[in-house]
Amino acid sequence: MWENIRLLFFKEITGAIRDRRTLILTVFFPLIFYPLILMVMGRFTAAEQTRLEEMIPTVIVVDKAADETFLRHLRSTQTLYPLFYDDVDQGLLDLKSGIGQVVMSVDKESGGPGIGLNVALYYDQTDQGATIAAARVRDFLEGYLKEVMRDKLDALGFDYDELSPPLSVRVEDVSSGESVGRMILSRLLPYFMVLAILTGAMGLGAEITAGEKERGTIATLLVSQLSRTQIVLGKFLTILTVSLVSSLLSAVGLLIGVRFFGGGLAPVGTVATFSLGLTDLGFMLVVLVPLAVILASLVVIVGSFARSQKEASTYLMPIYMVIILVGLISMTGGVSFVGTRFLIPVANAIYALQEIIEGNLQIFHLLYTLVANTLCGGLLIAASIGLFKREAVLFRS
Repeated sequence: MWENIRLLFFKEITGAIRDRRTLILTVFFPLIFYPLILMVMGRFTAAEQTRLEEMIPTVIVVDKAADETFLRHLRSTQTLYPLFYDDVDQGLLDLKSGIGQVVMSVDKESGGPGIGLNVALYYDQTDQGATIAAARVRDFLEGYLKEVMRDKLDALGFDYDELSPPLSVRVEDVSSGESVGRMILSRLLPYFMVLAILTGAMGLGAEITAGEKERGTIATLLVSQLSRTQIVLGKFLTILTVSLVSSLLSAVGLLIGVRFFGGGLAPVGTVATFSLGLTDLGFMLVVLVPLAVILASLVVIVGSFARSQKEASTYLMPIYMVIILVGLISMTGGVSFVGTRFLIPVANAIYALQEIIEGNLQIFHLLYTLVANTLCGGLLIAASIGLFKREAVLFRS
């Protein structure tokens, strides 16, 4: 039995290697395209960070306080460019039209020169430039407060520098270059590796299942000495091999890309170190194999049911979209996967890969993932064999 499966496997692999489309999708795309796109992304990100750092925000100031001390400080600052308006509503309209990044309304009910001010800031939090501009305004206000307090204390005969502040806060970032690099990789690598498994399986799987039905060459296999089970397993192993190779090459391409061009992906002021150990790669492979079994089995099932390669691609598109959706959710880090959630097939593999890359692998999460995906993969293989044995499905018109 296994000799026949081996012969069919090598026949299909040889055909895949000779097919330029498969080679481009499996080899060229991950090894060339991923580093290239990361290089472009890194350069654009670095350029954008430089632009934001050098930006002098335009602040629309609606001054109803008429405080000379505050206005003197505001006009003398080099970090902001104030535009003075008489009305908040007009300022907000011009804010939406892009004239400024922040509207600052200043009012005053009581207090001496420089104090008793009520300040309100208006800005669009979805705009990165406006968020940075608002932070610059808050820094200015904090500096202004210190200067006013210094002047008031000097007038009273106190030395500001000799006074003990009521509260001292120190914030230190304890992240290392390696932890930052692993965080970035944990967002990128699992998504693209899983996506590469599916694209590799879809590209070849539809060709050697539904494509053979469409061309009529499947009849040659059916009248050979190979059983239906052997045909399915031979094609399944071919799709599994190509999809795993595509995924591993995608990992290599992404690691090359972030290693040389990923500096711009790190947060401002941090340096990321991108590296993974052999142990990490080994655990990742252990997680990927059952996942690849699931996706390869699904492709065989869809290819056996579809009447043409185009129809198979249409049926596979919802699976592709689900993988993209789960991957995008995992990249945002907004959904946490804990406990029995790792029994959810496919999604569990993405989150388990994230834990491995981040160095926070939980053994029970790994076990849940392997058990769930192995059982699911076994059931899907059995289903694909059963489907392939049904003449009404295989030769439906």
